[in-house]
Amino acid sequence: MTDKAETPFIDYWDAVDACLERAGASLSCQEDAAIIAGAQEEGTSPIACAESLIRLQRIRKLNDLSRTAMGIAGRVYQTAGISALSEADQSAIRERVERFNGFTEDNDPYGEHDFGAFEFKGQKIFWKIDYYDRTLEQGSPDPADPKATCRVLMIMLADEW
Repeated sequence: MTDKAETPFIDYWDAVDACLERAGASLSCQEDAAIIAGAQEEGTSPIACAESLIRLQRIRKLNDLSRTAMGIAGRVYQTAGISALSEADQSAIRERVERFNGFTEDNDPYGEHDFGAFEFKGQKIFWKIDYYDRTLEQGSPDPADPKATCRVLMIMLADEW
């Protein structure tokens, strides 16, 4: 038997899940649970919450693709500090970026998978994905739309931030 205090959240969760299912989507990760809880606290309707989650999931998937298919699903740049490292180290760092899955609320507060950090041979490495319009002249009008967005992945030493 569930506690009565939990029932409103469970009902809200079920309503969001039903909206997602009707749209052909589903909850994709634990990060989504925190978003649902926050949306309920703010009084967001289950439909609006589901729409927001679908958009976020699209951005997250596009960012993951940009990171794991470097140079194919966006542009990749590295700073002078990374370029000064040996080719073997540069390659190892790019591989760590591609395989990165250490997303937490601290390094990914919006759930977009657009930033990561890790240690490499005693140095802190950052990577960041930014969203630009297709001309790279200004920010993207809609990061969820790959036709309107060019993703730029920057890999850098933390002290170059």
